[in-house]
Amino acid sequence: MTRKSEERRRPARVPKPTLAAVVTTELREDIVSGRIPPGTQMNEVELAARFATSRGPVREGMQRLVQEGLLVSSPRRGIFVPVLSDADLEDLYFARSAIERAAMLRIVARGIPAATIASLSQVLAEMELALDGGDAAGVAAADMRFHEVLVGAAGSPRLEQMYQSLLGQMRLGLNLVVDTYENRADLVSEHRAIVRLLKTGDREALLKTLDEHFDVALDNLAAASDGARHRRGGAGRSAASA
Repeated sequence: MTRKSEERRRPARVPKPTLAAVVTTELREDIVSGRIPPGTQMNEVELAARFATSRGPVREGMQRLVQEGLLVSSPRRGIFVPVLSDADLEDLYFARSAIERAAMLRIVARGIPAATIASLSQVLAEMELALDGGDAAGVAAADMRFHEVLVGAAGSPRLEQMYQSLLGQMRLGLNLVVDTYENRADLVSEHRAIVRLLKTGDREALLKTLDEHFDVALDNLAAASDGARHRRGGAGRSAASA
């Protein structure tokens, strides 16, 4: 065997993630999962000790999360996990609705692929299983996956990229209401109605159903965010202790 053929057969090296990438990934998951709660101030020194690295990768990782909207930088105060206000939540759903409406209209115009129907049915089965098991977090995760599949089915990389940029903040919002998912037996039927209308191509009914679906979510979020603000009572916290 020649040297060239050996090189062709040799598997390509997978690049190792940088320290900044590792810090970004772990902090992102800590934030969106709620392990680092809203209002927490990020401490560079403590985080550098936690990750056994210098402050440079920590600073770079936090700046990436600021760009994603998962952290906010306040002059002379520091970097914090955002506390989403009612106005933030309303704007988030306004942007989300615009993207999902565009995706659904394209799917209706082109016809919904059988593979998309199969994917949505699988997600709904997972949602139903989580509901039966009282797994609120599992129901919430299935809810998010359902809408991600829909946006992906539109076949627009740029639209999907726009949607992905909102996902972290969406999960921050969902953390406020995850407990309410235990009693959402109507959630499966709501999503099945969306699939049915995508199949029939009834644009007006489809958009109305989506609006009503988001109205319920916003009402739940507004009520939950009020309760969360009362529970926090302005208490601060360091991220490294999360």
